[in-house]
Amino acid sequence: MKKSSFLFLFILTFLSCSKKTDKDRAIALVESKYESSDQKLDFENSKLDSLYHIDPKAYADSIKKGNELDSILAVLESQIEHFDQRESDSVGLISAALTRERYHLLDLTKTKPRFIGWKLSGVKIKNVKSEELSFNFNKDITEIVE
Repeated sequence: MKKSSFLFLFILTFLSCSKKTDKDRAIALVESKYESSDQKLDFENSKLDSLYHIDPKAYADSIKKGNELDSILAVLESQIEHFDQRESDSVGLISAALTRERYHLLDLTKTKPRFIGWKLSGVKIKNVKSEELSFNFNKDITEIVE
C-alpha cells in the first residue's frame, strides 16, 4: 500500500511540475524560432499580456466619457436659449463637436472587446542594451502571428 501511494504522489508531483504556463509556452515558441540564429534572447523581464480587438479598459473609459458628454450636452442645450445670437452660435458649434464625439463613442460601445491572442513583450537580445522585441501569439499560444 505504501509503495502505491508513494508512486501515486510521485506521478502527481511530476505532472504538476511539468505543466507549462502560458508564458513558458510562448517563450518556447520564440526560442524555437531563434534556435538557428546567432542572437541569444533574454526573457528575464518579459511579460505575457492578453490582446483584445478593443482593450477592455478603453471600452469602459469610452462608456464613462460618453456618459460625461451626455451630461455636458444636456447643460449646454438647456443654457443655449438664454444666450444672445453670437454666444448661441459659439455654444452651438461646441455642442455640435461634442455631439460628433458622442456618436463616435456610441459606435465604439457597439463593438464589444474581443480576445484575439497574446503578446510577449520585453524580450531583450543579450549584449544589445536598448532593443526590445515583442511577439504576438494566437489564442492557444501554438504559433507566432504577425
